[in-house]
Amino acid sequence: MGKLDCALGYLSGAMEYVADHGVEWRRKFTRLIYEAGLDIDLIDPTNKPGDDQKIGGEDKGYQAKLKQEKRWKELSKYVGEYRRYDLRYVDYSDFLVVVVDPRVPQWGTSNEVYFGEMQHKPTFFVCDGGLANLPNWLFDLLDFEGDQPINVFESIEEVIEMLKKLNSGEKELSKEWVLVRRHIEQNRKNRLALANRVSHPK
Repeated sequence: MGKLDCALGYLSGAMEYVADHGVEWRRKFTRLIYEAGLDIDLIDPTNKPGDDQKIGGEDKGYQAKLKQEKRWKELSKYVGEYRRYDLRYVDYSDFLVVVVDPRVPQWGTSNEVYFGEMQHKPTFFVCDGGLANLPNWLFDLLDFEGDQPINVFESIEEVIEMLKKLNSGEKELSKEWVLVRRHIEQNRKNRLALANRVSHPK
């Protein structure tokens, strides 16, 4: 059994101001997780759980139309709906993977990162060029081993390798890892075992 079995990760990063809406790297990361044989689930805000299209993903065209027509109240309500879902998913997750692109505004990403920080969630930052290009404001969120930051990476592949080491025990899990779903699943198994003993006494 892996150390990260049943872990749930949230994939945070720019959507509004990037051409592909942030879809490509999230799909690739999800594929790499499963190819690595990790028993980790992921929440992708470009492919939200549920069938309701209003929460399934933000419609850029629709929001642009509301802006063009100055339908500010409708836009506020629309954004409020998907913002609530994204922050709820951050709340439910065990860790965050955050792709940082200093070239584009990332208002939602910042909101998610600091919401996660308030709950002391492990956070893996991916920034092209690594530490040299990471925005200064994020340096307060770095984890260190000695003098070296250990949660900033130059590619999503490097994050996968770190997760594999944490899962195998090669790297020790810090106290920030809570793994809520794992605890819930264990409690459920304990309740079922107890109920089975009660209904089938020796």
